Amino acid sequence: MKVSKEEQLLADLYHNLKGSKTKHENWIEIAEKSQKLVQQYGSIRVTSEKLGVSYQLVRSIVRLLKLPEEVQKLVKEKKILYDAAYRILTIEDPQNQVKVARAIAGLPSHKQREIIQYAKRYSDSGLSDYIARVTRPKPKPEKIHIAVIPLREEMYKSLQETSKMQKISVQKLILNVVEQWLSKGGA
Repeated sequence: MKVSKEEQLLADLYHNLKGSKTKHENWIEIAEKSQKLVQQYGSIRVTSEKLGVSYQLVRSIVRLLKLPEEVQKLVKEKKILYDAAYRILTIEDPQNQVKVARAIAGLPSHKQREIIQYAKRYSDSGLSDYIARVTRPKPKPEKIHIAVIPLREEMYKSLQETSKMQKISVQKLILNVVEQWLSKGGA
């Protein structure tokens, strides 16, 4: 039994959009195939019905073809995933789309989203500074322990007076006293 090109195209797209639970191979290729069907059937709605998927899905996939070539190339290379590529479309200026795509290529998806949202909101401001800040490794958090110590009223008042003279908080004063004590060898 011979399968027509239309049936093969429908089967390929159906498998990519509904059948496979793995990550799709190439979203630009899927968009190109979807565009062929849209042209053949004359509308996105008919194409979506034939594929058994939503109108919005087909429309969003086909819109990927509006991305600049360089961005499409990054999508083909899987350096930018579908979700990020679709979000890049919300940035109006094609030059900014390319700039953002280059910046997010290979980053984790949550960082890609964050950078795209920033670029969309503040298109004229320092995107490169923001990207550097977002992609900078986070410093390891320091472990801090809290000790609760009972103090008699007169001792606490004495600490308050000393802290006022030194223009620091009572907590900072106590920390300084403990650090000095430890630096002298403790007990």
